[in-house]
Amino acid sequence: MLMGYDQGAIVSFDGGDTWSSWYNQSTEQVYHIAADNSFPYWIYATQQDAGAIATRSRGDLGAVTPMDWKPVPGWEWGTILPDPRDPNVVFSSGIGISKITYPGEEWIKVGPDQDPSLKLRSWYDAPIVFATWHGRRELLAGYQYLMATADGGATWTKLSPDLTVPHPGAPVLPATRAVAPDTATPSYIAIGSIAASSVTRGVIWIATINGVTQVSRDHGKSWSDVTIPGTAIGARPIVISVESSHFDAGTAYAALDAHYRGDDAPYIYRTRDYGKTWTKIVTGLPATLPSGAFVRVVRADPQRRGLLFAGTQSAVYVSFDDGDTWQSLMLNLPTTLYRDIAIHDNDLIVGTYGRGIWVLDDFAVLRQLSAAVATEPGGAHLFKPSDAVRVRRNVMYNTPFPREVPQAPNPPDGAIIYYSLGAKPSSDITIEVLDAKGSVVRRMSSAPPRAVRETARPPMEGFWLAPPRGLPANVGLNRANWDLRYDPPPAFAHSFEFNGNPGSTPMAPEGPLALPGVYTIRLTVAGNHYTQTMTARPDPRSRVSARTLASQHALLMRLYSGLDATWADFMPVADLRGAVTKLAAGDTASEVGKAAKALAAKLDSIAGDSSSDARELWQPRPTAWSLVDLNSEFALELNAQDNADHAPTQAALAAARSSCDELGKLVGRWRQLVRVDLPAFNATLERHRMTTLAMPLARERLCSA
Repeated sequence: MLMGYDQGAIVSFDGGDTWSSWYNQSTEQVYHIAADNSFPYWIYATQQDAGAIATRSRGDLGAVTPMDWKPVPGWEWGTILPDPRDPNVVFSSGIGISKITYPGEEWIKVGPDQDPSLKLRSWYDAPIVFATWHGRRELLAGYQYLMATADGGATWTKLSPDLTVPHPGAPVLPATRAVAPDTATPSYIAIGSIAASSVTRGVIWIATINGVTQVSRDHGKSWSDVTIPGTAIGARPIVISVESSHFDAGTAYAALDAHYRGDDAPYIYRTRDYGKTWTKIVTGLPATLPSGAFVRVVRADPQRRGLLFAGTQSAVYVSFDDGDTWQSLMLNLPTTLYRDIAIHDNDLIVGTYGRGIWVLDDFAVLRQLSAAVATEPGGAHLFKPSDAVRVRRNVMYNTPFPREVPQAPNPPDGAIIYYSLGAKPSSDITIEVLDAKGSVVRRMSSAPPRAVRETARPPMEGFWLAPPRGLPANVGLNRANWDLRYDPPPAFAHSFEFNGNPGSTPMAPEGPLALPGVYTIRLTVAGNHYTQTMTARPDPRSRVSARTLASQHALLMRLYSGLDATWADFMPVADLRGAVTKLAAGDTASEVGKAAKALAAKLDSIAGDSSSDARELWQPRPTAWSLVDLNSEFALELNAQDNADHAPTQAALAAARSSCDELGKLVGRWRQLVRVDLPAFNATLERHRMTTLAMPLARERLCSA
């Protein structure tokens, strides 16, 4: 048996005695969404027949998993709204207004509807909105009156008369059945949407379920009926979603959903004169669609004037010209109903009625698109990256969730870098990241990455591994990611730091995490350079000081230099070993053969076996060190010390000091061999009239100070 209901689809193979789970399906039917100001931020949503929920935007296990989800003691419909100043306080409407307090998850009714003398009416999807004017925070709630509280619901003030009453002469929707003259106003005829201006104190827009739109410019002392011309007033609902401009107090937008009245066409209107006139702005929106073309919500971007987003019964759209024209923003979104849209910093969040919650990570590139970008000299453009938070990938040793357990990918770690190409480049493109001193800390290229032998025989199934990728070089918009790490250091052997997320396990050693600060991004296309700056910000959850981070970074860079040094020092040793071995290949009896064998053995003990596997943390340390062994040791120490923000411990400093001392001893042995053993071997070659070996240049490297 198969049963479908609000939570999803379930199956029974035993006549209904047991049923499959619906927790493996993203079928949430979302009414409203909102995000708090924590990090990573929580996304709150009300959803049909499953109660209010919250989910993290980023999970600590490398993905958003059930560990990052929680039920919220709010109602299934209505609006849910975190307090912008305190993420531990959440308000939810639906059946009254609830105040929810974390971490105890306590809740209590605080709405004014509890007072019977007010005789309040409310729409089932009752709106609540926070307004902050001159530092004073206020929660607005929609009934037939606009109600306000500045103390979390302890007291409420009426800011309006009955706003559902239309102005005389407004067109009336014909009744579908006879209504007695003395019939009371239906209980659901109330305010359905509120928008408080973020530009001018006291400017408030409201729309009611029966079709009325009103605006106050003095915090509710007086109201003007600015109902959109042609909107019929009636008991059959017309759901109007109003949105105020973030740049001009007199500009607002309204999305009209008239499907309850049998009209599935799209309606979005714009006013720039406090509602005196309205302009219909639907060019680019389809007039009809099988699942409906009507518009549910319109949102204005708070950072770019004229950048709008609209959610319809079937899709998401974007406008760059204040609604004059629209185009699809679907990308990989499902064709479904889009009930709400929220903007959190540079993330666009959409709530669907049937396919859950989706996030477009870092849409800041949309704020920078312009005609000038397309005509930039050279045909390429590097967009300014958003600030990036210094977070680490999953570094826990958790057992991965099975594939059937619902989980969503985390946002990319670090900085998202957008660039556009006007034509297919004739050569490789590169992106370099430079620190404040102008030193390159990371270099990425569109050239295919160098193959590493360990990827052919990984210690886990291949689908766990992060595939090596070059930069995309497509005509049009491209996206790359800098994970805020330095270039991977050179290593003779690589291991895999298990991530627990498919396609996310990186190859170790990785480069150290860069310090917070300002970095320059440099894109090179066909010899032309394009630069932008970006800021790496510390993880807000980290409690360590900048001084502590600097001391940790100094240790990491010393270990990083040890990897570089052991790699560089190995090369002349290996070259000399190859030359010595070639001179007396198979000869172990002659004087030259015996001398070559003895010298090669010394070189072997210094260089080590570059084809050996990387030492694992639980394996014993070598009794005698070689450059290859030390390279592996530096990699182990680097990985171990870069899992958290922390001051270096005495033990960690001692381990680094010991490894660097061992490198110094190996360099000393190499110098001794070049100064004493190699001249003696060359003397033997001269006696046998053989070509002597060149003296290696003195370019040995040690750990940085």
